[in-house]
Amino acid sequence: MTKHLDEFQNMAAFGVHDKVLELVTPYLDGKKICVAGSGQGAFEHRLLSQGVDTKLISSLDIDPSQFKIRGLECDYCDLNAKVPFADKSIDIWLSIEVIEHLHNPQNLIDEAHRVLKDDGWLFITTPNVHSFDQKLRYMLSSEFYWFREKDFDGLGHVHPIFDWLLRRMIRHQFEIVTYDAPRFRFKFLSKGPGIPVPFKSKLFADINVYMLRKIT
Repeated sequence: MTKHLDEFQNMAAFGVHDKVLELVTPYLDGKKICVAGSGQGAFEHRLLSQGVDTKLISSLDIDPSQFKIRGLECDYCDLNAKVPFADKSIDIWLSIEVIEHLHNPQNLIDEAHRVLKDDGWLFITTPNVHSFDQKLRYMLSSEFYWFREKDFDGLGHVHPIFDWLLRRMIRHQFEIVTYDAPRFRFKFLSKGPGIPVPFKSKLFADINVYMLRKIT
């Protein structure tokens, strides 16, 4: 591990990596992990900080040239297509701020189900379009924040992943074990931090974090 977190470009929303690490840490011991959509390797850096052996981490990205972690290889992979793993060869699949970038998001679900071992874990995060703030934005502008034309051009966000759509995509393949978010706050058409709320609701989350278990 040769990089400090400050040296990675901020490619995920505030607090997302912290929340995913909190959820996945109890399941890491000796497990084979795939980070599908690695970017520069900031989450691999966190896994290594938890003592995960480099031999247990596989990294995939559409642009491996941006990967910064020495001692780990990042392989080219278009997650709209088949991934380079055998059936039932991975224990944990992590796709952090990835699925909304895909032209074929269903393929990510199908491939994760194929390569995960029985009772394997799938972690997905994606911008929340169900919040009060997002609903109001759409009512006034017919656009969701994060999915405007400039977000497509600048960030490559293609598909908003509605909760009902994710549940439809995972049907008969995964069950949602935990829903969470980096923070739950009331916002009113504001880019600011908003007002914290004391309960977990998609009405007040910026980013959806799903922890799913494979159904066999």
